[in-house]
Amino acid sequence: MCVVSLWMASATLQAADFSRLAPLAEAELATLRGGYQLAGLDMSFGATLQTVVDNVRMDTVFVINGAGTDIVSQTVTQHGGVDGQVVSQVGHGSGTTIMELTPNGINLAGMQGLPGLVVNDSKGFTSMFHSVTKDAILGSVVSNASQRDIQQRLDIGVQVNNLPALQAAQQRQSITDSLAR
Repeated sequence: MCVVSLWMASATLQAADFSRLAPLAEAELATLRGGYQLAGLDMSFGATLQTVVDNVRMDTVFVINGAGTDIVSQTVTQHGGVDGQVVSQVGHGSGTTIMELTPNGINLAGMQGLPGLVVNDSKGFTSMFHSVTKDAILGSVVSNASQRDIQQRLDIGVQVNNLPALQAAQQRQSITDSLAR
């Protein structure tokens, strides 16, 4: 399942109101979690890749499972306005390619199909891309700008779903082993 939502906020970002939405049922949430079965462990993996360029933030949330990776969401937020700043979505479904927005002297032909953003303002040109496949997690920033605050972060979560059952089985085995002596 791959659900991608790209949201472009205005310069004055308001907090989204999710109170009207019904919470997802546990069974539905289970289908959205990634995971593996390994040596009796039922493990779930999820991650968030975040890139921040000055006041613009791009977050990609994904799950990792035996079949590869699935993007759960991709969001863009812009906090506060910067005079003359233009933030443009590029790649999948945007109608704009990175090549259209890249200044002379920078070759991003290899990034043409990737979803991302371009930030242009008085500091210069900066592009950011997130790509997640079964082989790689890629967060990239290309810039000719000066005085930018650029940050990248990857948070990976691992959950062992059946740990209490495994601990109980281990305790039973220990008791059985001690009685057999």
